[in-house]
Amino acid sequence: MGGSLPLPPKGQSHWPWLRAQESSPLTSPTPQHDLGTDYYSYEDLSTPDTPEMPGSQHPPYQPCDYHHCRHLQPACAELREETGCLCPGVTGPDVPPEPPQLGVVHVTESAASLHWCAPSSTVWEYRLMYQADGDHTIAGPIFNSTFRMAVLGGLHPSTSYLVCIMAANQAGVSPTDDGSRDHGPCRTIRTLAPQLPYAYVVAGLAAMFGLVVVAALTWHFALRSRRRQFHGSQDNILDGEVGPGGVANGSYGGKEQL
Repeated sequence: MGGSLPLPPKGQSHWPWLRAQESSPLTSPTPQHDLGTDYYSYEDLSTPDTPEMPGSQHPPYQPCDYHHCRHLQPACAELREETGCLCPGVTGPDVPPEPPQLGVVHVTESAASLHWCAPSSTVWEYRLMYQADGDHTIAGPIFNSTFRMAVLGGLHPSTSYLVCIMAANQAGVSPTDDGSRDHGPCRTIRTLAPQLPYAYVVAGLAAMFGLVVVAALTWHFALRSRRRQFHGSQDNILDGEVGPGGVANGSYGGKEQL
């Protein structure tokens, strides 16, 4: 380190291997722009340190508090305008919406409660449709885009229905199916059989109890009347003293026996 380079042999201006390397066809000078294609210096990319003002960094974007199955859920576009959050990917209003996902349907004798989840589409309103077994299709109520629950009334007991929920926007209405697909837009239900109200049951039991009491009292008084008639007949009155009630007492004879 720090010494001078060795000189070439006497009579030559440079080393022989250096001339051979310069004249070799396999060697060519590397263009300057090719240098650094695969390797680069991080120092070249560094920028001078500049002081950052407090609060100059933007907070990271957060997903919107949006749930596809939440009832009375505001549109994600409204949440984005208010808070600047990120919405899940949805199709635009120029594309017909995908079908909603209908969940469990609870039924009674004359009604059904429905719950569904919104599709990943722009929805303006939801439409309810139902059809009795072998009957024509009936258009139900229309709900705005925030609804995820509805109650369908006016149904007949012990009747099968095909119930569907559809999403709509300016491009059209979502398709339906036959109700056999899990988590589809339609479901086949059957209302419950008619049941007697509790008031009628209680009234029937009270009436039956009243009849039993009346029959028991009637039988009691009839038996008591027969007993009086049996003890007061002339065939059973013997000669004797008249008791305090005016009825002959058979335990006393006309003459005292010694």
